[in-house]
Amino acid sequence: MKPDMDLIGALTSFSVGTLDGHDAMMVIEIATTPEEYEQGIRHQMPVAMTPEHALELGEALILAARAAQMGDAPSYAFN
Repeated sequence: MKPDMDLIGALTSFSVGTLDGHDAMMVIEIATTPEEYEQGIRHQMPVAMTPEHALELGEALILAARAAQMGDAPSYAFN
């Protein structure tokens, strides 16, 4: 199934840290439309996760980044 590319926001910033020294936390900042991006409108989403999920997310992002560097081979896999 091909995703609706109009519904995908653009990551503009992120920060990471720990929450109470036990869980990992990140805040992602996105622009949801090209118009919002041009106007500087951003939406922030804080996300808390277990250390195990943080490691899995990091590994998944590395794999996706490496695949993206390989060129035109789109993946429609979503988890």
